[in-house]
Amino acid sequence: MADSDVGGRTVSNRRLIEAAILLVLVLLPLGSGRLFSDFYIALTLRILIFGILMLGFDLLAGYCGLVSFGHAMFFGTGAYVAALSWRYLSDSVWVGMLLGLGLNAVIGYVLGLLVVRTRTVYFIFLTFAFSQFFFVTANSWRLIGGTDGLTGIPAPTLVPGISLGDRIPFYYFSLGMLTIAYWVARRIVNSHFGRVLRGIHQNEERVKFLGYNSPLLIRRVFLISGLFGSVSGTLMACFQPFVPPSYYHLSLSGEFVMMGLLGGMGTLVGPLMGTAIVIFLGDFLSTWLKEAWMLCLGGLYVVCVLFSPEGLTEIISKLSATRLLSKLFGRGDRHTSGN
Repeated sequence: MADSDVGGRTVSNRRLIEAAILLVLVLLPLGSGRLFSDFYIALTLRILIFGILMLGFDLLAGYCGLVSFGHAMFFGTGAYVAALSWRYLSDSVWVGMLLGLGLNAVIGYVLGLLVVRTRTVYFIFLTFAFSQFFFVTANSWRLIGGTDGLTGIPAPTLVPGISLGDRIPFYYFSLGMLTIAYWVARRIVNSHFGRVLRGIHQNEERVKFLGYNSPLLIRRVFLISGLFGSVSGTLMACFQPFVPPSYYHLSLSGEFVMMGLLGGMGTLVGPLMGTAIVIFLGDFLSTWLKEAWMLCLGGLYVVCVLFSPEGLTEIISKLSATRLLSKLFGRGDRHTSGN
């Protein structure tokens, strides 16, 4: 009974802080131009967009234990397909998003049949190889712009009369998509499927012994993770009316891995925090240090790996002055269930 009460309080406390953060994000645009410049809205938008991808990445890497070095292929495909659909088919954001999800579902299913045969570093290298194939194709295929990328992408519409080319409607649309993505990811984590994924991470052989088809479950989470990346790519094509082949590049996949490891994987909250840190530090440090800013970020990553392998969420969990914050950033939701 006591463990049940603690688990219930953990979920309630987490929901309270999640609601507070959501309220701050909802009110943030009201201060734009008055309390701070529009630059910070643009930074926040990038965090919201990449945050969606990182939620899917965390399902695969944090909960299932398979780190992908090729998630840029889902991100880039979502961006390219959406941009092409808005240029040649329809300016509806939903058309571009659904087409991107459809193609990435096929890619995730087909590649999942191949990558599921590998584990650890072999899984990393195989996902990296597939991502590089997409990068070389986009970089050389003139039909989709080649090295110049896709330019002149028309602003999509949410509904007739509401253009996502306007910053404020797009901000709230992106926030809504992140909120939905977080809710879906949390439901997956707290489901029976999510608990089996954690079991695969801890001991795959024991999960097989219990009668579960672990390769099938890994293929499913790989596909689901790719769909999160597809939505993120679609939103980036809205945010920036230019889709370069670098969206498929190794460096972007590396950033995703860094965001996850820096924040702390297997928490959902950690990768979001890592995304915010990498994007904010990247912009501010690059202003002062030019090209040397990556050395500072890399140094922070090395320190984190050496002294806090489970990311900054582990440090916050240890240093939190209140138990409320500790429950949000702690590891308790890996072992307790809740809706």
